[in-house]
Amino acid sequence: MADKTINQFLALSKSSFSQDDLLLVWDSQTGNTNNLPVGLMTNQAARENQGYYSILSNYYFTGGVATDTEIPIENIDTWVTPAFTTDPGGLSDYRPNSMQDAIVDPFDDTTLAFSLEGLELTSSVNFRASLSFDPDEDQGTVEARLLFNRHSAAVPSVDFAIENTALVMINGADTDYPSEFVLPFFIGDTINTHAVGDAGKCTFQVKSSVPGTLSMRALTWFIVS
Repeated sequence: MADKTINQFLALSKSSFSQDDLLLVWDSQTGNTNNLPVGLMTNQAARENQGYYSILSNYYFTGGVATDTEIPIENIDTWVTPAFTTDPGGLSDYRPNSMQDAIVDPFDDTTLAFSLEGLELTSSVNFRASLSFDPDEDQGTVEARLLFNRHSAAVPSVDFAIENTALVMINGADTDYPSEFVLPFFIGDTINTHAVGDAGKCTFQVKSSVPGTLSMRALTWFIVS
């Protein structure tokens, strides 16, 4: 395997290298050079800049069930934070290093709030939810949103939301309607990391026009730092 310099690595396309090729890398702190595999270098670079955080309910495991939340008639047309129980094997934490270093556990299982600590103005997130809804009445709709809490120095300081229609249920009641949808957002100057322990948060919520049973399957945040 021939050594390849950093300049060659940048000049050539990724297809010119295999994962086992070696790069000659200079360490500015020690003044030494080291041979590092291309695969290791690319993996480290990816972890610095991108990743994801995902939680799965028991739905995705053998004989599993989703986490249910009943929406009674008195809660229709009202934003509700659903229950979510993460299966013991359902957590995947591959957040970028900046987030890993900033906070160990970004997710609150009780409030469903996800901390954005470690992210900056140039960061962005694609949020994906997987769920289903079994309505008790015909012709219902389910909307979903992310409710954002700003950091302490934000102006304005009030919460804000991004939302979309998750389900249009036109095939009658007592039918399970599945949905997977994405809500993308950027990290602006009111939800970025202001200080240690002081960053924006987002909470997943739903609003149904009819009573029924909401079943949560998974929540995932795809992150570019």
